[in-house]
Amino acid sequence: MYYLCLVFLKSLWLMRSAVIKIIAALILVSGFTHCRCADKKEKKTTVTISQAFQHLLYIGLYVSQEKGFFAEEGLDVKIETAGGDAQAFSALTSGNADFAQGDPAFVAIANEQGWGGKVVVMAVNRVAVWGLTFDQTIQPFTDPVGFKGHTVATYPNPNTSYVVQKQLALKAGLELGKDTKILEVEMGTELASLHSGQATIAQTIEPNVSAAELEGGKVVFSYPEAWGDFAFTGLMVSDRTIKEKPEMVQKVVNAYEKALRYIHTDLEGTLLVAKKYLPDLKEEVIRTALKRLISSGCIPEHTPINENSWRSLLQTRIDVGDLKQMPTANLIDNSFAEKANE
Repeated sequence: MYYLCLVFLKSLWLMRSAVIKIIAALILVSGFTHCRCADKKEKKTTVTISQAFQHLLYIGLYVSQEKGFFAEEGLDVKIETAGGDAQAFSALTSGNADFAQGDPAFVAIANEQGWGGKVVVMAVNRVAVWGLTFDQTIQPFTDPVGFKGHTVATYPNPNTSYVVQKQLALKAGLELGKDTKILEVEMGTELASLHSGQATIAQTIEPNVSAAELEGGKVVFSYPEAWGDFAFTGLMVSDRTIKEKPEMVQKVVNAYEKALRYIHTDLEGTLLVAKKYLPDLKEEVIRTALKRLISSGCIPEHTPINENSWRSLLQTRIDVGDLKQMPTANLIDNSFAEKANE
């Protein structure tokens, strides 16, 4: 009996040793796996996006970053502010940025000069400006013939705002300089032209519109509704990057698609992101501005570039002489957006 007890105790000891060895092995494997996972997480693809300005219109870009959609795609994105559409596009063509966000017309203009690139995301799909006044006697109107008798402040020609105002007036049968006038002013001074009496209506963008409403101003004309689809802001990339790094391009578009969907389903979450990038604005102003940008269709629900929007943009550039003719090459690439929507 004593012998049997000894054998039993020895068996327990051996089993204990085996268990200890198994546990130790599991710990080692777990630690190795953890290190491998940590290394994998650290190896994100670095991407630089040059934006023309830091602005509420670029909310899709900011939501992509702040809600972790870029990170989910394995991207480490750096957003740089260039200070203008031309500067942002220059960062792209020089190789200092992988993508540029701004006026997509630069892709067509550069194409005529031999540079190859594409627009892969539609970030703003309408002319995101509104006609605002402080004159309470002016009633809101939808037909551009309502501009008769008014001087309208716009950003300088060939800015899109000027071109759109000129085209709407002509379509309404109004003679410029006689039936209606255009006052070209620098960006940021359009509302001052109303206070000084130089203009009766001013074109302005959000969040200026919502801020001015709190000061007694009112919107009398909606350019997004009057003009319709228009490729106002896009995400651009070179043909070389598309060829050499298609997976990276796809991941950026995937993240942007998630962001646009988020914006249209979670206003409060989008508001928190906007407040981080525009800390000097009142929350009430940002909320109202976001609602207007979303409800007007300026911020699209998805990333694909609308063909009508693109042609509308190009035609305005032809009208002002920035483009010689309608491009024969296809300068928009919706293949990435289509995969992002699968």
